[in-house]
Amino acid sequence: MPELSEHKQQQIAMHKEVAEMYRRRAGYAFAQDFQEERNALLMALLPQEREARSLDLGCGTGITLNDLARRFRVACGIDLSHEMLTGFVGRSADANGKVLLLRGDMGKLPLQSNAFDVILCRSALHHMDDEVAVLTEVCRILKPNGRLVLGEPANDFPLFRLARWIAKRGKSYGKIHTIDRAYTRGQLRAMFARAGLAVERETRFGFIAYALCDNPDLVPILKKLPAGLARGIGAVLRAIDRVLAHVPLLKNWSWYTMLDVRRADAATARR
Repeated sequence: MPELSEHKQQQIAMHKEVAEMYRRRAGYAFAQDFQEERNALLMALLPQEREARSLDLGCGTGITLNDLARRFRVACGIDLSHEMLTGFVGRSADANGKVLLLRGDMGKLPLQSNAFDVILCRSALHHMDDEVAVLTEVCRILKPNGRLVLGEPANDFPLFRLARWIAKRGKSYGKIHTIDRAYTRGQLRAMFARAGLAVERETRFGFIAYALCDNPDLVPILKKLPAGLARGIGAVLRAIDRVLAHVPLLKNWSWYTMLDVRRADAATARR
């Protein structure tokens, strides 16, 4: 790899700790259930095209790579962190050997233009120092009629913004995050427009369950309870969240948003 900037080096160091945090989180059934429900909703936004070439951008420890490999002919995962990619070893057998792992910078992807039909980017963009540069690269490697499915923390609700402000001042937060943003709907769409992309569909996710189940290290309430009780509470909270996701106005005040995105030229042609 070419010489990395100071920020990229900080990101690599930070992700060594994050990789270990992900492994710990996988040990809690309530957190695993939450992740699986979120991943299922992201997968539901993907096209049903068996012969498609897919890329998991910022794949981390490969939480969704096996799902891509089962659905598409080609599944690639790329991440800057060697520790994150190493974390995928042991689950790769589920993908029948169809996964290709690459180490690279999301802002300067070592990939050909127009190479992928489907790109999945799950909770990676908000760790980047230049989101528009990353999205511009996505537009470059995406085929003209390809799809980007992206999931990111949402920041439309004032109380959630306050909660994030408080969390970022905690000691445990600072150890594992150097850049960690959340976005309003308008901010995301403005970045997409600058990169030559346009939103086709939006799905909102996560209300009460998100805060308690997504990151046990930051909000350690459920992990202190007996495993069975914690899992049961998590299931109830996720059920409440599914109801809230259909309530007018409230559904726009989620912790998380999922977007189905196309290249702007393709979106315009469809209209």
